[in-house]
Amino acid sequence: MAENDYPLLVFPEPVPAARAKRNTNFGKIRVPSPYNQAQRLAPEFQRLQDAMEGRRLALQDNPLGLVPEQVLVLQTIGSIQDFTRAVDKIPGLEWLGDYHVDDISPEFGFEDEKNLDKRLRGQLFLVMTDQQALSEIHSLFRRWERDPGVSFPDGLAPLKRAFEHLHTIRPWGVEDRILETGILEDWRNRLEDDEDDVPFQAELWFRQSDHRRQQAESLLRSTIESQQGEVVHRCLIPEIAYHALLGRLPRAQVQEIAGSTEAFRGIRMLQCEDMMHARPVGQCAVRMVDDEFTDRITGNEVRRISAQAMASTARPVIALFDGMPLTGHRMLDNRLIVDDPDGYESGYQANERNHGTAMASLICHGDLAQRNEPLENPLYVRPILQPDRGYGGQFKEVIPANLLPVDVIHRATRRLFEPENGDPPVAPTVRFVNLSVCDSMRPLMRDMSPLARLLDWLSWKYQILFVVSAGNHPQDIELDVPRQMFGELSPDELEQAVLKAIAEDTRNRRLLSPAETLNGVTIGATHMDASQTESANLIDPFLRSGMPNVASAHGPGYRRAIKPDLSISGGRQFLIEKLGNAHPRATLQVSEFRSPPGQRVATPGDVGQLDQTVYTRGTSNAAAVASRGAGHLYRLIGQLREHSGVSLPEEYGVVLTKAMLAHGSAWTDVIERYEAALKTPENSRTFREYLGRFLGYGPANFEKVMNCTQDRVTVLGFGELDDDEGAVFSFPLPPSLSAIAERRRLTITLAWLSPVNSQRQAYRIAHLWFDPKNEIAPDRLFADYRAVQRGTIQHEVLEGSRATVFQDGDEISIKVNCRSDAGDLTVPVRYGLAITLEMIEDIQQRLREFSIYEEVRDRLVIRVPV
Repeated sequence: MAENDYPLLVFPEPVPAARAKRNTNFGKIRVPSPYNQAQRLAPEFQRLQDAMEGRRLALQDNPLGLVPEQVLVLQTIGSIQDFTRAVDKIPGLEWLGDYHVDDISPEFGFEDEKNLDKRLRGQLFLVMTDQQALSEIHSLFRRWERDPGVSFPDGLAPLKRAFEHLHTIRPWGVEDRILETGILEDWRNRLEDDEDDVPFQAELWFRQSDHRRQQAESLLRSTIESQQGEVVHRCLIPEIAYHALLGRLPRAQVQEIAGSTEAFRGIRMLQCEDMMHARPVGQCAVRMVDDEFTDRITGNEVRRISAQAMASTARPVIALFDGMPLTGHRMLDNRLIVDDPDGYESGYQANERNHGTAMASLICHGDLAQRNEPLENPLYVRPILQPDRGYGGQFKEVIPANLLPVDVIHRATRRLFEPENGDPPVAPTVRFVNLSVCDSMRPLMRDMSPLARLLDWLSWKYQILFVVSAGNHPQDIELDVPRQMFGELSPDELEQAVLKAIAEDTRNRRLLSPAETLNGVTIGATHMDASQTESANLIDPFLRSGMPNVASAHGPGYRRAIKPDLSISGGRQFLIEKLGNAHPRATLQVSEFRSPPGQRVATPGDVGQLDQTVYTRGTSNAAAVASRGAGHLYRLIGQLREHSGVSLPEEYGVVLTKAMLAHGSAWTDVIERYEAALKTPENSRTFREYLGRFLGYGPANFEKVMNCTQDRVTVLGFGELDDDEGAVFSFPLPPSLSAIAERRRLTITLAWLSPVNSQRQAYRIAHLWFDPKNEIAPDRLFADYRAVQRGTIQHEVLEGSRATVFQDGDEISIKVNCRSDAGDLTVPVRYGLAITLEMIEDIQQRLREFSIYEEVRDRLVIRVPV
C-alpha cells in the first residue's frame, strides 16, 4: 500500500440493536358505501363471467385440454395487506403480480379526508382466474354487500378490505398487452423499410406450475404459427419470473395495422390470454459515428504504457460485456482476457470493433488525454454484440436479433462463476461487470424490465456489482425561444433555455433498460473531459463543465428511487443549430463527431490500425470510467485489509466499494444553475425530489474518497443484518471542534445488495436505512430525504456551523436498520458504510495544532478480529 499520512479508518465491531420502527400507512381515505360499490361493480362482475363463458366455448375443442382462464386487473385505493395470501386460499386463483399506482382521480366516493381534490394512490393487483374461482370471488362480494361485517373463511379477511377499496375490476386486454410498449410504432417503421418478416418479443405471464407454463407456451406458439409466423428463441428464468419468446410474423399479417389504429385488435397473437406484453425486439445497439477523424498515439505514450506491465499472477476483477475489441491495439495489447464462446469475433472486421475497443480503453486507462496509470489487473471481455450492417441503413453493433438479451446476459454472467460443459468457471475473481449497452426500445415506464430484474438477481446470487450506463437520448432540443431570437441569447440565457427544454422533455428522456436496476449502480454522464481543442462552429450549451450531459438519460428510477445513482465525466457534448425555417422555435441538434471535445479513447480507425484514437462522449463512457473507479476502490479496500491491521473480510469488498462509489457525490457545483433555470414557487416544496431525476446523488469524486486529510476523516464500516435487526456505529467527535462556529460537513453512505421478488411491486426484499440526525451537522443538503431510501444506496450529506459544545468521548451514533419489504428475508444481508467528517473552510490558521483526523483515529476502538 502506498505511503499515506492519512489512510482510511475502519470502525470497530458495531453494537447489535433492534431495528427502528417506521410508519408506512397510505393516509386516511374515504371510501364509498358497500351499496354504492355493489351498484357500480356488479355489472363488471357479470361481464367478466360472460367473457369467461365465451372463452370456455372457444377452448372446448382445443387439443391442449386447457381450462379457460383470464387475467383480472383489480385496482384498489390505498394498500391491501396480505392480499397475496388471500389469493392463495382460493382454488383457481393464481397470483401474477402487483404495481404501485399514483395519480388516481378522486371519484366514485373515494377521496382524501383532508383534501377532497387530492390525487390518490393505490395498488394494481393481477391474478389469473378460472371460472370456479371467479364465481367464488363474486359470491364473496355479494355476501360482503349484504353484510359488510360478515366473517369470511380463514385467510380471506383481506378480501373484505379489498372489496371496500376496490376502484376497478376488469380483464387484461389487447390494449394492455401493447400499452406504451412501442410495438405498433416499431412494426410500422419496419413495414416502411420493406422488411419481409416483422420481429417481436412476447412476454408471457409467469405461471407457478411448470406444466401450465408449457401449456401457455404451446398455445402461444401454435397461435403464432397459425399466422405463418415462427418462434426463433425462448428464455425461461423462474428466479426473475421471466418467460418470453422471440418471434417473427410475415409482413402480410401486420400490414393492415399501418393504415388503422384499431386494426391491431384483430391480430390473433395479441388476443392470447397467456401473453402479458408484446414488445419490439430490444435493440441494445450502439451506432458508429460517420467521421474520418483519428489521432495517432505517440511513441512516448506507447512506451509509458508498455513499461507498466501487469503481474503474471493478476486476475480480472472487472468484466466488460460489450462488442469485440481490437485486442492488438497498442493501448490494449496484453491487457485483455477475451472469452468468445459464441464465436462473435468471426463476424467482425477489424475496423468495426469500435465500441468494445473504446470501453476497454476507458476501463484500462480512463481518458487517454489525462495520462492515467493503467489498471493493474487484466480486463475480462465477453463479446455480446455483433455488427449489423442492415436495418436502418446505419452500421451498428447489436445483440444478435435472433437472441433475447436477457438470455445473452444470463449465460455470460453464469459462465463467470459456474462450470460449463465440464470446464471450470472462466473468471470467478470478477466482482464488477460493466454494461454500457442499453435497450433504446425499453424506457422505464412503470414496471421493472426483465433485463433489470436479471441484473438484480445475478447481483444477489453472485454478490457482484453491475455498473450500468443510464442511456443516451440524442434527439433534438427544442428551445422555448423564437428561431429568429436565438443569436441574441447570452451564454447564461442559452444555458437556462437548454435546461428548461430538456426538463420539459423528461418523458422522452427516461432511463433505458436496464438502467433502473436496483442493485446495480447506474451512471449518468457529466459535461466534462480533458481535451483541449474545440471547434468554433459548435455550440457549448453550458457556462461551465460538470453539468449533466445533454444526452444523458433522466431518472427517477423504479418507484421514484434515486437514479442515476451518480454521474461521471462522459465528455462534453456540443450542439449545432438546426438549419431551415420550417420550425418556429430555435432547435439544437446533438453534433456527432470523433474530434475534440470528448474523451480520448483507443479505436481501430478506418482499416484496423493499432495506434489510433478518437474522441467520444456519452453515458457508455461514464459507466466505463466508473467501472475503472470501482476497480481502484476495490483494490484500496484490499490494501487496507493487508496493511492496516484491521479485520476487513473479503466478502464485504463489493458492498464497501458500492458505498464508496457514491460517497464523494454532491450537488455543490451545479445546483445553483438548475435552481436558476427550473425552480418556481409552485415546485419549491418538492424541488429536491424533482432535481434528483436530473442529478441523482451528483458528480462523483473518487479521489476524495480514497484519502483523508488533516481536516477530513473517513471511516468505513460493514456487517450483515437479518430482518428486524440493527447495528449501531459510533463515530467519535473531535474535541477540537467543540464550541467552534465553523462550517463542517458530515457525509454518510450506506450500500447493500438485496434479494428481489419479481412478482411484487415492492420488489426489494431487504430495506436497510439509517437516521442521519445529529447535533454537529444537522442540516440536510441535496437529495430528498424520502427518495434516498427507495433504492440500495442511501447517501446523505449534512452541514452545520453552529457552535456546539460537547465533551471528549461524545460521539455520533448511526444505527443501520434492516426490515423485509417484498417477501421473507431468508438470509442476512451484507452492507457497507462510509462516514466522513470534514471542515469546509480552512481553519488551520487558528487551530494549527489540531487534526480532526488524528483525534477521530485515536478515539476509535481497535477492532478485534472475529
